[in-house]
Amino acid sequence: MNKKMAKYIILIFIVVCFYCAHKGPPLYVDRIDPKIKKITPINNHQLMLFFSEDLDTLSYNSENFVVYTEQETLRIFVACPGNNPDQLFLTTEKMNQIKYKITGKVFDKSGRMGVFTSYFLGSSKPDTIAPWVIHYSRGYRLKKFDLEFSEPVDTLSFKYYVIPKKKMQAKWQYLTKVSLIPITEVESLNYDTTYYLYVKDIIDLSGNHIQHFVTSITPDTTYNPLFIRGKALLNDTTINNGIAIIERNKILGISTVKQGEFMFEVRDSLKYLVHIIIPDFYGADSVSTSQINEIKLNPGAIDFDSLIN
Repeated sequence: MNKKMAKYIILIFIVVCFYCAHKGPPLYVDRIDPKIKKITPINNHQLMLFFSEDLDTLSYNSENFVVYTEQETLRIFVACPGNNPDQLFLTTEKMNQIKYKITGKVFDKSGRMGVFTSYFLGSSKPDTIAPWVIHYSRGYRLKKFDLEFSEPVDTLSFKYYVIPKKKMQAKWQYLTKVSLIPITEVESLNYDTTYYLYVKDIIDLSGNHIQHFVTSITPDTTYNPLFIRGKALLNDTTINNGIAIIERNKILGISTVKQGEFMFEVRDSLKYLVHIIIPDFYGADSVSTSQINEIKLNPGAIDFDSLIN
C-alpha cells in the first residue's frame, strides 16, 4: 500500500467517525423540577402526596414540610416513601376535617429540587388498622434481624425477644424500618444455631397494636434443619393465636400457634419440651421430629416473661 492510499483511508476513517459521533443520541439533561400532583388524606394522621416524577427517597426529611392553618401548625412525625417512587407518606398530629395549607420541598433522582405550596381538606377518619410486618429477615446467611412495618410506629413501644438470648440494639429508619444488631462482638450470632425473633408488642402512632410476630434466622452458610411440627388442643378443639416455646435445658425457640399448629426448626431428632400458652390456659409435653406431637391444654396461667427469662 503506497503512502497516498494510506492517507486516503485514514481520511475516510476520520470522516466516518466524525459523522457517527454527530448522529449519536444527545445526552439527556433533566431540566424539570418535581411538582405536586395530588394530596390524599388516608385518615386523621396520615397523608399521601403524589408527585410528577420519581423522588430521591434518601432526601426525605420531615423538617422539609409544614402543614398548618391560621390557628395551628401540625407536628410532622415522619416523612417516608409511599407505595410507589413518585409518592411520599407523611404522618402528622391528629387532623380535623378542615382546610389545611402545606408547603414543602422534595428532590427528584437527578437532584433537582421542587418547592411546592398546596391545600387539602383534612380527614377526621380515625386510624383503626393495626400495623403489620411487610418485610423481614428469614433463613440462613443472616447475622441480624431486619423488619419493615406497614406504617410508622411508636418506637418506644417496641417489645421483643431474641431466642436464644442475645443483647441487641435497635436502629430505626423513618419509624417504619428497624435493624436488630448484636450490641457487641461477644453477642454476635453463633453458627449452628437458629435464632428466633418474637415481636411481642408495638403500636402505631394512633395506638393500634400489632399482632404477635415470629421469624427466625441463622448465620450458617449451609442449612439443612429438621422440623418439629405439632398441634395444641383445648378440649379436643384446636386453638388459635397462642404461643409455643421450645426448650432443652434452656429456652431455644418460639413459635406462634395458628389454627392449632406450631412448628420449630431444630438441629437433631432428640426430644425437646414444648410449652403452649394462651390466656388462662397452659400445656407442656415432650416432642420430637419422629413422633406425633399433640399438647393438651388445661386451665391455668403461666407468666410468659418469667418462662422466657
